[in-house]
Amino acid sequence: MIASGRNVTAPKRTPRPKREEVRARLIAGAMQAFADKGFAGASIDYICAQAGFSRGAFYSNFEDKDALFFALYDQRTDRLYARLARVAQMAQQSDNPLRLLVEQLREPDADELRWDILNKEFIVHALRTPAARDRLLASRAGSKERLGGILTSFRPDLAQRPELLDRLCRMVIAIHEGELTQLGLDPDLAKQESLLTDMARWIMSLP
Repeated sequence: MIASGRNVTAPKRTPRPKREEVRARLIAGAMQAFADKGFAGASIDYICAQAGFSRGAFYSNFEDKDALFFALYDQRTDRLYARLARVAQMAQQSDNPLRLLVEQLREPDADELRWDILNKEFIVHALRTPAARDRLLASRAGSKERLGGILTSFRPDLAQRPELLDRLCRMVIAIHEGELTQLGLDPDLAKQESLLTDMARWIMSLP
């Protein structure tokens, strides 16, 4: 058979996603998978299906499911503290910083209640798994350090009172996590002023 003289254009190949995109999609897939089935119930295969990748792509980016969780944890922590830093900066430039804090802290961030469920599930996992517990403690220590920087931006004198600053950070984190649980159980509480607002008033009034 004689081939025709027409040029046949080869089909365009779909470019392979970059490593950063693969990681981002796996993290997003993990959030959905964990929301669907919980941390323990979401298999690696199910996470990959949500992200649209194979197990090979998973293991090219993460050692195991714990490592993927911590990538998600770091992403959520960055998002939360970036928001708090913006609020702190806005408050410092406001004529009424406390009122601005009240308005900004009234409602949780988008998806924060869903994330709170996963966070508590992983805490239970970490309490039973020494390696996960140590990694979670390290991540939470970093969170506390960032929160300390935000608190001292309002009260610079707290930098000279490290023990008090440490206790305040622990109190703020405990109130935040506890309030999210309460909101998850009773959504009507969102109509009330955030407990963090009371905490902010107390911190600002400290001698």
